[in-house]
Amino acid sequence: MSGVQTEATSDAGGGQNVGYIDAGDWMAYHDINVKTAGTYQVEFRIAAETGGGSISLEQNEGTTVLGTINVQATGGWQNWTTISMQVQLNAGQQNFGVGVPQGGYNLNWIRMTPVVQ
Repeated sequence: MSGVQTEATSDAGGGQNVGYIDAGDWMAYHDINVKTAGTYQVEFRIAAETGGGSISLEQNEGTTVLGTINVQATGGWQNWTTISMQVQLNAGQQNFGVGVPQGGYNLNWIRMTPVVQ
């Protein structure tokens, strides 16, 4: 990661969220096993007081952007909502990154679910 911090979350389940997310920050997630190639629904659990911004799912240290979605204001740093986009993924062990083209939000979790067609 670069430029972010964790903090206590008020979201269901407790634990910590990633906060202080600004443009240019990033987070890396290694050795994620994608069982089958295909279309995946990628969900981001976010909160944004006033600004919002955008969030990207990336690979290859940010050189491959799989998808980007706008983050709208939720009215508070702990007012959580889930946003989603669809991306194409290859099967196998992979490394993913979350890029921040525009910051101003908190991130609690990410979920990838195969889209059944």
